[in-house]
Amino acid sequence: MLNQVFYPEKQPVNSSLIEEKKRMEFLETLWRNIETTNFFGIPAFKPLLAFGILLLTIIFQGIISKTIVKYIKYLTVKAGYNLDDNLLELIKKPLTFLIFAVALRIIQTILARGALDPNLSSLIFLTLVAFLLYNAAPLLAKLLEFLTMQTETELDDLLVPYVPKLVRIGTVVVVIIKASEVFLGASAGALIGLLGGAGVALGLLFKDIIYDWCCTIIIFTDGLYKPGDWAVVSGEFVQVVEIGLRTTKLYSWEWGSIKKMPNSRMVSGIVDNWSQDQSEIKEWGFKGAINIDCITSDQVEIMLKGMNQLFESIDGFYPGKYKCKFQGIQGNARVLSYMAKIDPNYYTSAINKFLLGLMKLMEKEGIHTQNIHFITDQDTYESNMKMASKN
Repeated sequence: MLNQVFYPEKQPVNSSLIEEKKRMEFLETLWRNIETTNFFGIPAFKPLLAFGILLLTIIFQGIISKTIVKYIKYLTVKAGYNLDDNLLELIKKPLTFLIFAVALRIIQTILARGALDPNLSSLIFLTLVAFLLYNAAPLLAKLLEFLTMQTETELDDLLVPYVPKLVRIGTVVVVIIKASEVFLGASAGALIGLLGGAGVALGLLFKDIIYDWCCTIIIFTDGLYKPGDWAVVSGEFVQVVEIGLRTTKLYSWEWGSIKKMPNSRMVSGIVDNWSQDQSEIKEWGFKGAINIDCITSDQVEIMLKGMNQLFESIDGFYPGKYKCKFQGIQGNARVLSYMAKIDPNYYTSAINKFLLGLMKLMEKEGIHTQNIHFITDQDTYESNMKMASKN
């Protein structure tokens, strides 16, 4: 009898399990190879991870920034404030670069700080921060503009437009110094010293411009004048139109023209501000002197009384705010001086009426016009007399 050999029945093979097992073995082998592979001394998985983070940041940075901006808007509305849409648009761009800078910082940490040159990595991060500040400069201007609305001074309103430019220039200078330190091998101290020496040379070159800037600060802090004020500048009646960083724009009442005066000259004592006075009412001054030859003491007394009556009777002169005085004798002339305060609305008409009335008074007293000298600018008259006496 033949011996029968029985073989165990073959179990059905699950092909999906086999494929899954092969896939896992492949992934384990791939991961082992990645762990053992070096890329410029860095494990290969770290650059791949860094690349993945960078890719995700590029893809989702717009979404992240929009989400943050919406949350900021929600918080401000909840607090009872309302942010301008233009302001929110200004926030988005710097915020996007900030997210990108944070991602690069994470990538640097993953790659290990010792893997990159510390100076080069700090330059990269500093460049990103500088780029952030450069693009955030308009946002800073908006913030400063909002703050200046709460103040009453005009100096900050004048300086606000220049702050973003200074911030941008400062960021560029800092990046240039750091890049020179990395690529040229020069120390930051030496570069700053070089810039300091160049700054001294430029300061000497542009000293007049810098002096005008300083005088602008003096004008605002001391309140010498403001736009809209009427003043006498170098003997000319003008109105202040605009105060700039270097010059003051003036409107000439006599010629109807615009002239610009350096602020360094405006603080040198040539401005006689007529819009600033100590009284509660607006008043402008009027003064002069008359030199009359060959008149008697009785005629001097009559002239003084007549001038007082003119000041009392003419509309525009403030009652009690005038003075007529006999100042003495100069050679053959008797000197009579006068001063008064006038309502600005009647200034021209009141002066004309006074001078015409004064001429009629002298004609009535028989004083000949060839014996009369009107002096309206005492300082100029005295200087001319001194020059004449020397000759």
